[in-house]
Amino acid sequence: MYELMPVLDRVKDWNASIILIMSVVIVVLYVITHLKYPDFYKHTIYRLFVENFSGREITKPTDVSSIEALTTIISLLSISTMLFATVCYSGLTTISLEYGSEWKSMVNILLIFSAFNFSRGLTNLFFGFLFRIEKYAANYNTLILDTERILSLVFVPMFAFCPFVSAGTAKILIWIAFAAVVLLVGFQYVTFFFHLVKNKFLNHHSILYFCALEVLPILVIVKLAF
Repeated sequence: MYELMPVLDRVKDWNASIILIMSVVIVVLYVITHLKYPDFYKHTIYRLFVENFSGREITKPTDVSSIEALTTIISLLSISTMLFATVCYSGLTTISLEYGSEWKSMVNILLIFSAFNFSRGLTNLFFGFLFRIEKYAANYNTLILDTERILSLVFVPMFAFCPFVSAGTAKILIWIAFAAVVLLVGFQYVTFFFHLVKNKFLNHHSILYFCALEVLPILVIVKLAF
């Protein structure tokens, strides 16, 4: 009798499990942030889109350093999960994840992105000190973090639904996320050059710095992915 019955092997979608767990963690952290500092993201949006072009003093994110750290963690987790979902469900890259190593891949993405962010922030501060524009360097780091904070909120519904929709719909969600990156990061770059002109620091050194620290990493990632 057992020989006549088909044997069904249960296939575990670890990719979906990882994304689901990360989504829950991010939402919980966001709720904690909202309870402790309800207007944080509202102020972030205002600082990102208004203060950067108003000519006024760029305000600090908040006087509560724990909230800044928490929102930075949310950004790192959210953007890393979006990258992981892109690899898993977009079908647009040549990167393939070996079965059983999904968690390792997720952790590697998180570590690499975190290391890149941390090193870029330190480099900005170093060049700010070297050329005596510490204030501008600190403002630019704030701009980068604010951009990532907004992207982290936009990404959550995108990657959270990827495992539960059709392949075509998942690709659409990923393209929407990509469009959000282009718009917000493009805005960040426009702001970058706006402040260079404002501070009379637009020269070949600043352009080389921009290409080396902003454009080159993106080209390397595209080359590795495709």
